[in-house]
Amino acid sequence: MRRTIAGHGRSGCNPMSLAFQTDGARAPVAAPALAAGEVHAWIIDLELAAGTLEDTELLTSLWERERAARLRRPLDRRRFLRGRAALRRVLSTYAGRPPAGLVLAADDQGRPFAPDLGHFDFNSSRSGNYATIAIARGGRVGIDIEAVEPGFPCRQLARSFFSAAENEVLDRLPPDRLAAGFFQAWVSKEACVKAWGMGLSLPLAGFDVEADPARPPALLHHRQSEAPLWLAALAGPVGHAVALAADRPIGPVRIMQLGYHDLAAGGRA
Repeated sequence: MRRTIAGHGRSGCNPMSLAFQTDGARAPVAAPALAAGEVHAWIIDLELAAGTLEDTELLTSLWERERAARLRRPLDRRRFLRGRAALRRVLSTYAGRPPAGLVLAADDQGRPFAPDLGHFDFNSSRSGNYATIAIARGGRVGIDIEAVEPGFPCRQLARSFFSAAENEVLDRLPPDRLAAGFFQAWVSKEACVKAWGMGLSLPLAGFDVEADPARPPALLHHRQSEAPLWLAALAGPVGHAVALAADRPIGPVRIMQLGYHDLAAGGRA
């Protein structure tokens, strides 16, 4: 998530276990098959089975560990490092190389990329103990996850970050639908910005997305300097909104939901 609106309780889910076929030594031997036009979305519970073997020292950079050390709460440090380690584990299955050797970099706008991925594009997001990772063959993708929290100051933040058109839609919603509309719009906007790769240079109020939760997510209006995008809502953890953005029509989306210990058990560094 690009702009922080978190800091409250999180809801849980029951992730299914996903076992990797490994070569018995270091890393998964192959990624799940990813056809052209298909998107893979990984949803990882970073807290499931806490206390299992930790491998974050091997799968994170010095910069990442230093950044984690600046976080105040041990819980936040653990989640951050597990999120980065999980990202390398997932990407390594597509790159075909051990996760410890996978280089993560960022372009001038801060958009992450992995040189070893070739024609695959990826994007990631984290909210509390859940990490999401989107993988596509060619093109650009963006993904965002956020907890839908009762009592959240939706109107206040919408006035600060959303466009006039989006605020008009939210103002027409009944009170019991406001949070659903706000968070659908929020994750949609974040996913768009991440797919465009604009970073903080693009204000969220500079384009319009669908804020009515009774309608499917969509990019309704954008500046001519930005490419058109397609949006989809993904089935995520209970009580969370997840949106996917892509620079081409979104075909089948395969969702893989698992716990961090399942991911770590699939292959060692």
